[in-house]
Amino acid sequence: MGLYLYTKNWDAASGADNKITAAGIAVEAEKRGEALLADPAACAEAIARYQGGETVPAFAREWPDLGGIEGKFPLAKGKEHIVVIGNGGSIRNVWALYEALSQASAGVVAGARAPAGVAGGARRELHLLDGTDPDGLLGELISARGRFSQTNTLLVPVSKSGETENVVQETRLLVNAGYTALAVISPGQSKLAALADEKKLNRFPHPVDVGGRFTAGQNNALLPLALALGGMETPRALDAAFGAAHARLGCEMPPAENMAKALALRLWRAELAGRTEIFFPVYRRALSGVGALAVQLVHESYCKEGRGQTLLFAEGPESQHHTNQRYFGGRGNIAGLSLRVRSGEADFTLGGGVSAGEFLDLEHAGVIAEAERRGVPHMVLTLDALCAEDVASVIALWQWAAVYGGILREVNPFDQPAVEGSKKATAEMFDGFGPETRSRLERYTRDASHTL
Repeated sequence: MGLYLYTKNWDAASGADNKITAAGIAVEAEKRGEALLADPAACAEAIARYQGGETVPAFAREWPDLGGIEGKFPLAKGKEHIVVIGNGGSIRNVWALYEALSQASAGVVAGARAPAGVAGGARRELHLLDGTDPDGLLGELISARGRFSQTNTLLVPVSKSGETENVVQETRLLVNAGYTALAVISPGQSKLAALADEKKLNRFPHPVDVGGRFTAGQNNALLPLALALGGMETPRALDAAFGAAHARLGCEMPPAENMAKALALRLWRAELAGRTEIFFPVYRRALSGVGALAVQLVHESYCKEGRGQTLLFAEGPESQHHTNQRYFGGRGNIAGLSLRVRSGEADFTLGGGVSAGEFLDLEHAGVIAEAERRGVPHMVLTLDALCAEDVASVIALWQWAAVYGGILREVNPFDQPAVEGSKKATAEMFDGFGPETRSRLERYTRDASHTL
């Protein structure tokens, strides 16, 4: 088990960047940030400012109900597909875990056979329904033709607020069509709760105080993952791994021993130097879900009040054939951070005695060498293996780095006002749908279809 952050090239290139030393304000901000994260009490106090006095983020002090999750297994009996209905953190976390860990045999119930199309050791295939595109998954489910049917599919709608309009409408439509659903929702009154009561749906609690993007170790992620894997071994390992990672990455640990603080400080320093974009290639397909989750954690947590960085996620090595041009040949406001895994057990030999994993590392090493030659900052984040311990560690790293990134920039890392604004606008238009709203919609579609 291991997680490593290589920063030598980043530190060397950043030290050569005179933009920070030329701007006294940036220098002072950098010093204040370093002092803040170096002081455990000050760091905890800064977090508490945005949490009603709680010094530890909710995601590091609330834990999943593993026994309750196991108790829901009968609902998946005979099913081949688990469809998670949601948006943002409600689906990004479980997908990051499923994509990285679904091939691990540890999650398979003894003697169980996976249906055709299910990856590796997963007992059931997991899908994400994140919108009402009639040509997408929703349309396929409604048609009940092909791979999905009411008897082989279990729906898991997830919404912390219970007010996400498309989740409510998609769930209602599919339940009315005969699908079984298990709703993951916070206690209290909401549209999804009312639908669950009306249709007598099974329910499971969403953590009340944990924001969606931080819920990789919570009920809403581990429940559908356990149903897909068909067992509790991997969810239990993840629970233990998240606990250990939170202990390593919390405020008490100094930056020299805390990878999340080290990462947050380097990203902050780069932003002060004008590096407002981070190229984030991921060199293992199974970690693409982690890449997308990192984007959400960064953008939603500290891209506020005119501050923050764009995290430009791409799959490597394919990204070398397009975005490397932007990285090395475009505006000089970009730095790099790549994600990789040490060669795994499923490796095989190519020509010349080089394995497939080694060739992937050769391609990645070429990017690092070019960054070093050009003096462009670049870090490398490495996992020892695609196991529960390392996957939980890398997700926890981004969770804590997002929190530290927020307090460094003096913004609330736990809210998302710009996200909520568009949700509210959609809900208001849907609830008040009538002649006036239809006219606005027709005007929008007409304007969007205009040809110059």
